[in-house]
Amino acid sequence: MTDAQTIASRFIQALNERDFETIGKVLDEDVALDSMTGQRTIGAGPLRTAIMSYLRHFDETFADLVLMHDAFGQRVAVDVTARGTYRESMAGFPPASNQSYSIPSVFVFEFEDGAVTRLSHYRNFRVFEAMLSR
Repeated sequence: MTDAQTIASRFIQALNERDFETIGKVLDEDVALDSMTGQRTIGAGPLRTAIMSYLRHFDETFADLVLMHDAFGQRVAVDVTARGTYRESMAGFPPASNQSYSIPSVFVFEFEDGAVTRLSHYRNFRVFEAMLSR
Protein backbone atom coordinates (compact mmCIF):
# COMPACT_ATOMS: atom_id res chain seq x y z
CA MET A 1 0.00 0.00 0.00
CA THR A 2 1.34 3.49 -0.84
CA ASP A 3 1.61 6.19 1.82
CA ALA A 4 -1.32 8.00 0.20
CA GLN A 5 -3.43 4.81 0.31
CA THR A 6 -2.55 4.35 3.99
CA ILE A 7 -3.64 7.93 4.75
CA ALA A 8 -6.88 7.51 2.78
CA SER A 9 -7.64 4.24 4.56
CA ARG A 10 -6.97 5.83 7.96
CA PHE A 11 -9.20 8.77 7.00
CA ILE A 12 -12.12 6.41 6.24
CA GLN A 13 -11.48 4.52 9.49
CA ALA A 14 -11.41 7.82 11.44
CA LEU A 15 -14.63 8.86 9.69
CA ASN A 16 -16.29 5.62 10.81
CA GLU A 17 -15.05 6.22 14.35
CA ARG A 18 -16.04 9.94 14.27
CA ASP A 19 -12.43 10.73 15.13
CA PHE A 20 -12.23 14.30 13.84
CA GLU A 21 -8.85 14.90 15.50
CA THR A 22 -7.25 12.21 13.32
CA ILE A 23 -9.07 13.55 10.26
CA GLY A 24 -7.72 17.03 10.97
CA LYS A 25 -4.14 15.76 11.17
CA VAL A 26 -4.09 14.59 7.53
CA LEU A 27 -5.69 17.70 6.01
CA ASP A 28 -3.90 20.58 4.35
CA GLU A 29 -5.10 23.83 5.93
CA ASP A 30 -6.53 24.93 2.54
CA VAL A 31 -8.11 21.56 1.68
CA ALA A 32 -11.09 21.59 -0.69
CA LEU A 33 -14.09 19.32 -0.20
CA ASP A 34 -16.30 18.68 -3.22
CA SER A 35 -19.40 17.02 -1.81
CA MET A 36 -21.80 14.70 -3.60
CA THR A 37 -24.32 17.56 -3.74
CA GLY A 38 -21.95 19.75 -5.74
CA GLN A 39 -21.04 22.07 -2.86
CA ARG A 40 -17.41 23.10 -2.43
CA THR A 41 -15.98 23.78 1.03
CA ILE A 42 -12.52 25.29 1.49
CA GLY A 43 -10.39 24.91 4.61
CA ALA A 44 -9.69 22.21 7.17
CA GLY A 45 -12.03 23.66 9.83
CA PRO A 46 -14.97 24.15 7.45
CA LEU A 47 -14.40 20.63 6.02
CA ARG A 48 -14.61 19.07 9.49
CA THR A 49 -17.74 21.13 10.20
CA ALA A 50 -19.34 20.03 6.90
CA ILE A 51 -18.60 16.37 7.63
CA MET A 52 -19.97 16.64 11.19
CA SER A 53 -23.13 18.31 9.87
CA TYR A 54 -23.61 15.62 7.22
CA LEU A 55 -23.15 12.84 9.78
CA ARG A 56 -25.70 14.49 12.07
CA HIS A 57 -28.28 13.98 9.30
CA PHE A 58 -26.95 10.73 7.85
CA ASP A 59 -25.56 8.25 10.36
CA GLU A 60 -23.21 6.54 7.89
CA THR A 61 -20.37 4.08 8.03
CA PHE A 62 -18.18 2.99 5.16
CA ALA A 63 -17.11 -0.60 4.47
CA ASP A 64 -15.89 -2.89 1.69
CA LEU A 65 -12.98 -0.53 0.91
CA VAL A 66 -11.19 -0.92 -2.41
CA LEU A 67 -8.22 1.42 -2.75
CA MET A 68 -6.76 2.54 -6.07
CA HIS A 69 -3.97 5.03 -6.78
CA ASP A 70 -2.36 6.84 -9.66
CA ALA A 71 1.19 6.15 -10.77
CA PHE A 72 2.53 9.21 -8.93
CA GLY A 73 0.89 8.63 -5.54
CA GLN A 74 -0.88 11.98 -5.69
CA ARG A 75 -4.43 10.65 -6.03
CA VAL A 76 -6.20 7.80 -4.31
CA ALA A 77 -9.72 6.60 -4.99
CA VAL A 78 -11.55 4.63 -2.33
CA ASP A 79 -14.58 2.68 -3.49
CA VAL A 80 -16.81 1.92 -0.50
CA THR A 81 -20.29 0.83 0.48
CA ALA A 82 -22.01 3.54 2.51
CA ARG A 83 -24.50 2.11 4.97
CA GLY A 84 -26.59 4.39 7.06
CA THR A 85 -29.76 5.77 8.52
CA TYR A 86 -31.24 9.09 7.47
CA ARG A 87 -32.18 10.43 10.88
CA GLU A 88 -32.59 14.20 10.53
CA SER A 89 -34.04 16.02 7.52
CA MET A 90 -31.52 17.94 5.45
CA ALA A 91 -32.27 20.72 2.96
CA GLY A 92 -32.45 19.43 -0.60
CA PHE A 93 -33.32 15.86 0.49
CA PRO A 94 -36.64 14.10 1.17
CA PRO A 95 -37.94 14.24 4.76
CA ALA A 96 -36.08 11.98 7.21
CA SER A 97 -37.88 9.14 8.94
CA ASN A 98 -34.97 6.87 9.88
CA GLN A 99 -34.75 5.37 6.40
CA SER A 100 -31.90 2.88 6.14
CA TYR A 101 -29.80 2.57 3.00
CA SER A 102 -26.78 0.92 1.47
CA ILE A 103 -25.21 2.53 -1.59
CA PRO A 104 -21.87 2.47 -3.41
CA SER A 105 -19.81 5.62 -2.93
CA VAL A 106 -16.39 6.81 -4.01
CA PHE A 107 -13.97 9.17 -2.30
CA VAL A 108 -11.13 10.66 -4.32
CA PHE A 109 -8.22 12.08 -2.33
CA GLU A 110 -5.57 14.39 -3.78
CA PHE A 111 -2.29 14.79 -1.90
CA GLU A 112 0.55 17.24 -1.74
CA ASP A 113 3.49 16.75 0.63
CA GLY A 114 1.63 13.97 2.48
CA ALA A 115 -1.49 16.06 3.23
CA VAL A 116 -4.96 15.85 1.69
CA THR A 117 -5.45 18.92 -0.50
CA ARG A 118 -8.75 17.92 -2.10
CA LEU A 119 -11.41 15.39 -1.22
CA SER A 120 -14.27 14.58 -3.57
CA HIS A 121 -17.25 12.41 -2.64
CA TYR A 122 -19.34 10.74 -5.34
CA ARG A 123 -22.43 8.55 -5.45
CA ASN A 124 -25.42 8.15 -7.73
CA PHE A 125 -27.47 10.98 -6.31
CA ARG A 126 -30.74 9.96 -8.01
CA VAL A 127 -30.53 6.43 -6.64
CA PHE A 128 -29.71 7.85 -3.20
CA GLU A 129 -32.73 10.18 -3.31
CA ALA A 130 -34.95 7.28 -4.38
CA MET A 131 -33.73 5.22 -1.41
CA LEU A 132 -34.53 8.09 0.94
CA SER A 133 -38.00 8.58 -0.58
CA ARG A 134 -39.16 5.09 0.41
